[in-house]
Amino acid sequence: MGEGKTPDAVWGRGRRLWPLRLTWRAGRERDRDEREGPRGGWLTDELVIRADFDRLRAYDLGTGTVRWTWQVPDRDVLLGASRDVADGVVLVAHHDDGSGSDRVRVAAVDVTAGERLWSREYFGYRDPGFGPYDFNGSDPCTVLSGRHVASATGKHLRSVDARDGAELRRVPLPAEAKGLDLWVASVDPFVAVGKGRGKRGEWRVFVVDSRGQEVTSAPLSGPYDRIRMPAAVVDGMLVAQIAHPNDSADATMADYERLRIGGFDLFTGELRWKWKAGKIDSVLPHRGRLLVLHSYGHKIAVLDARDGRVIARRRLRGSGLNADLRVAGDRFAVFGGSADRHPLRVFRWR
Repeated sequence: MGEGKTPDAVWGRGRRLWPLRLTWRAGRERDRDEREGPRGGWLTDELVIRADFDRLRAYDLGTGTVRWTWQVPDRDVLLGASRDVADGVVLVAHHDDGSGSDRVRVAAVDVTAGERLWSREYFGYRDPGFGPYDFNGSDPCTVLSGRHVASATGKHLRSVDARDGAELRRVPLPAEAKGLDLWVASVDPFVAVGKGRGKRGEWRVFVVDSRGQEVTSAPLSGPYDRIRMPAAVVDGMLVAQIAHPNDSADATMADYERLRIGGFDLFTGELRWKWKAGKIDSVLPHRGRLLVLHSYGHKIAVLDARDGRVIARRRLRGSGLNADLRVAGDRFAVFGGSADRHPLRVFRWR
């Protein structure tokens, strides 16, 4: 939330839909299951790393040459991955099939060498309401960030150090949060969103500070049927995908294109703006602005998170389903599904 502003020169002048320069792209791999989408990815000053359902693969940022590959142990399935790199380390969650159970393990992988540094059973997995797919669901109640695991249950917001299981934060939820289905929108600050039971259940946002104290609990304004990922917190705003109750609840392609993102004030719950531009694939805070990947990974827009104003729009060469976005320096990477012709594309800002 305290990031600096992105220089306007990065995007050029005006809002014309200029195409961005494609640096390189990786082709479809023959041994990939075409039904599988990416579990995530990362971008550093030297590498772009794609997380698939069974492995991590690191490419040289400048050339696209494969630097290393890390296979998930024991042919396990990767459930989810942290969105960020902390001190050269990323976290991944995977099934612990070797133990003969459905337990989940969290592993730390060094991004420079592609080696596992440590692995721990996920300590919060046995908590009521947790399941192995929470890491990668559309409304996750558990997320990996930095070196810790953040979770929202029916009673608490909590953060656990994945290295030793030490509890970092544990905040009881207020009375109005009891019985809500919660999911985590952000870890720093710790923001959770929940919906009450029943058709007319109220949506609320909960914000916790770095000391583990509740800052605010506010109802989100508007008659909405769904408030869900993709979501981001930037400049005091919760930006999330929303759908009006009058929209069809069937998950057809037309439904996805009717969805829009909305900007809610974190401390009042007021809806400040709405924005619609085809299918919303990914939202990412970057230097005080909001980057929105949309139209099946074919376009990107830069928004002012406070009012939803479009600062710039650009076309991207290529497209795909369920695309995700990462940014580092003057490059950004778009991660697509395994069935896409080019499941990984790298662009320059300028």
